[in-house]
Amino acid sequence: MAIRYLILSLTLRCNLRCAYCYNGDGTGKAMDMPETVMKKAFDFVASQEEPFHLQFTGGEPTLVPKAIEKAIFLAKSSGNCRSIGIQTNATALTPELLSLFKTEGIQVGVSLDGPPAVQERQRGKAAETLRGLQMLNAAGVPFRITTVVTQASAATLDKLVLTLAGFNGALGIGLDLLVGKGRATQSPLAIPADPATLEKGMQGMLSTLSAVNRRRANPIHLREQDFIIDQGGKLSTFCHACRGENLAVDPAGRLFPCGQTLGAEEFAAGTLDEPRWENLAKLTAFKPAELDCTECDLDAICPGDCPSRLYYNRNRCDDLVCTMYRSIWNHHTKMTDTTRK
Repeated sequence: MAIRYLILSLTLRCNLRCAYCYNGDGTGKAMDMPETVMKKAFDFVASQEEPFHLQFTGGEPTLVPKAIEKAIFLAKSSGNCRSIGIQTNATALTPELLSLFKTEGIQVGVSLDGPPAVQERQRGKAAETLRGLQMLNAAGVPFRITTVVTQASAATLDKLVLTLAGFNGALGIGLDLLVGKGRATQSPLAIPADPATLEKGMQGMLSTLSAVNRRRANPIHLREQDFIIDQGGKLSTFCHACRGENLAVDPAGRLFPCGQTLGAEEFAAGTLDEPRWENLAKLTAFKPAELDCTECDLDAICPGDCPSRLYYNRNRCDDLVCTMYRSIWNHHTKMTDTTRK
């Protein structure tokens, strides 16, 4: 089994307390990843002689800028790292990090759930995150947004697009449906979207996105739209973890199948010294509940759902992913029909 997507959790520390945090507080665990673990991770993946993407996560990885710099150097020294990305809340960016990202071509993802009021409620420090987006934009560092879809954020997806409209460096938005893990199982703010709210929110988002993109030199892409339309059904599975090609490493060097399963004992897959390959492939078994999709226009091109979400949500809310993709398809069909007239 070749690892094509390597995730390094550089630290468990974070300066936010998101209402639905999946990773917990890291109490009693190794907090920051030492260089020895980084080296072992790159040796482990490089030994397969296959190209891989490297993703930095946390906690909040920008709290350990020296670790980012060292990991980039080690990744490029490995010889087969094809690309590097980082997921950040953008509240702790510095001119030095921005220069590093630009020089090294780091793909930047920022966690933003909606307009300031929604961001403040679900994550906190909304003003600092928006300031981080301004810093990225001013430095000429492009970025993409990842949005966790809850009942609150689903209702303001159109306003999320408008929030990003003035940022030339905003390249795209990805929607992550809420996963029932960690703080998300307890917080009154972590409420899954209902299908009606999500459908209405998607309709508003897609209409607003079309209007905004007509006025932009570089359009803002919706990841899920690319999945089912722009890729023409070529995406056979939702992610690398569905194929057992994903590896997430925590600061102590323990292995997990993906970022959302980090720290979960039921998915622990040994260590870099003694991997348990059967657990690294464990997510491949989680697929959507048996549905009769033969009458659905998306049957041949739908990529399915996040396997860890299916596990933690116990196959509940499968209609949400259907609602999301069908909304996109219906909007695409409507726009196509309008163009033809």
